[in-house]
Amino acid sequence: MVKSALKPMKPKPLPFITRPGAGRVLLGGLVVMGCAFASTTITMRAEVAASALAVQSDLPVGHTLSRHDLSTVSVTVGPSVRFVQADRVQEVVGRRLRVPMVAGALLTEGNLGNPTYPQPGQALIGVAVKPGQYPPDIGPGDRVAVSTVSDATDSQRTAPVSVTAVVTKIDRPTEPQNPAVVTLLLPHAQARLVAAPAAQGLTTLMQVAP
Repeated sequence: MVKSALKPMKPKPLPFITRPGAGRVLLGGLVVMGCAFASTTITMRAEVAASALAVQSDLPVGHTLSRHDLSTVSVTVGPSVRFVQADRVQEVVGRRLRVPMVAGALLTEGNLGNPTYPQPGQALIGVAVKPGQYPPDIGPGDRVAVSTVSDATDSQRTAPVSVTAVVTKIDRPTEPQNPAVVTLLLPHAQARLVAAPAAQGLTTLMQVAP
């Protein structure tokens, strides 16, 4: 009987694994820190902390600014916002507003000058609304849907109209049962649609999302 001898297999050498040297680890850390620093620097340059002027109450277009109309606020804004800095208060006192402003709004260079309001193609319309025909908490800057109704006979009844407008001013009544007069800004063509019903008190206002 011939006996076969099994030759033992030689173990294969394990692959050589290189470990990063200390220099590479340090370089990688510096790269990460550099990126973080660059990101922080860009963010800081994108925003500017300063003292600015803001209006203290709702002001109509054409209003001449006085010192009592203005307050100083601390703001952090982007460089594209051309706000009026607080140290220029004496420069803006006596100047007129080109547009209406709401309480707390920052004063910018674009707000000052000869009134150019409403813009071409826009119109201002006053709407008298009774309690229940408008949300009692609406104010300047709010966006509302203006809906009309008809009190004509069936043969003369017109289709209801609904348009969107922005509240620029509201004169609240001294007596709760009296109507409020809401000034609305909207496109001229849409203003013509609601002018007649508004004059008859046949409009309702519904606040909508900005």
